[in-house]
Amino acid sequence: METINANTARMEEIEIFTIPALFTPHRVDRAALHPGLACYEIAARAGSPRRIFSLTAQAREEDFYGTVLTPVPVELPENGEKPIGPGDFLTGTGAGYFTPAEFEDKYLAPHDAD
Repeated sequence: METINANTARMEEIEIFTIPALFTPHRVDRAALHPGLACYEIAARAGSPRRIFSLTAQAREEDFYGTVLTPVPVELPENGEKPIGPGDFLTGTGAGYFTPAEFEDKYLAPHDAD
């Protein structure tokens, strides 16, 4: 499985649990993780009648669906997996693709009022 540099890759802006975030279908190199962003993985397990998704610190290889970077930490339950239900993971919003630095500038950098 391909691992990407999380500092230079452009990732899709999504929303997870109402938090703006970045998503990539690849694992990211955690050693190159942009400061100020929390890193999670999405696990997708076979379920009846469809896949069951959850947010976790690190998904097993066979369950890996993608990586999410958030500007604020997401509290994971004691078992380490937060179920993702309908409406919890929004993609295709048209918000764009950003590097972590661009995303940080969009949401976390102070901006002057015009």
